[in-house]
Amino acid sequence: MAEFDAVLFSDLHLSPKTPAQNRLFDAFVERVAGTPEVACLGDLTEYWIGYHQLTDDHGVHVIAQLAKLARGTKRAIFVGGNRDFLMRPEARSAGFETFKNVYEGEFAGRRVALEHGDRFCSLDRKYQRFRWWFRKVPWWIVQAVVTASQGHRIAQYVRRKSKGETARRNPSMFGMQPKPIERLVARGAEFVIAGHVHFPFSKEYASAGKRGRLMVMSDWRADEAVVCVAKNGQFELRRFNGVEFLPFDAPAEQVLTPAMAH
Repeated sequence: MAEFDAVLFSDLHLSPKTPAQNRLFDAFVERVAGTPEVACLGDLTEYWIGYHQLTDDHGVHVIAQLAKLARGTKRAIFVGGNRDFLMRPEARSAGFETFKNVYEGEFAGRRVALEHGDRFCSLDRKYQRFRWWFRKVPWWIVQAVVTASQGHRIAQYVRRKSKGETARRNPSMFGMQPKPIERLVARGAEFVIAGHVHFPFSKEYASAGKRGRLMVMSDWRADEAVVCVAKNGQFELRRFNGVEFLPFDAPAEQVLTPAMAH
């Protein structure tokens, strides 16, 4: 029997240059394979240039691990992040249902909204304009005409544009704002799960006579990550250290430092 009814994760930023995080993800997959419902909420890799990335061993391994997670599940959901939104075709081939911005619906017995989280940083106008423009590019055409090496250079440029450091230095102005989250709660989300800002916290919201809880996961460090798990309709943040899932006392706000909270 699976340990949890559902597991959710985001912001691994895997690459050939992150061997410790790669090993942690492999350990995570081994531990949670067979969980009935799984969700990856973006930035699984440091960047993803589309099918060209399957020409390298690391890209092939990442998709193989996604396929292992999806195998036999009731539901596997992928919502692309600002780094890997081009991964949707490969995630579908691995067995995931894919969503451009948000999944709203039933998950682990509750009504949820699952996002990467960058759209919640709505006061960061410069980033939101860049995001809107960049998502409008016809990438299926670009992928057909660029080489793999050109694709990597483009991705490295975009990576510099989308680091999100402003939100981490000044969360009160550029971090997650209440209005986008309240809209999801008003539409019925009991839990809003996201990542992106690299600081885990949990906060309750109310809108239109309804209540919902935002749960934000961490980025992945060399030795641990804060992910979200669900059991018997209850969602909570847990720390995964490569061996086991440990309790995590989540702060109620995003704070200035991106360091992992204990």
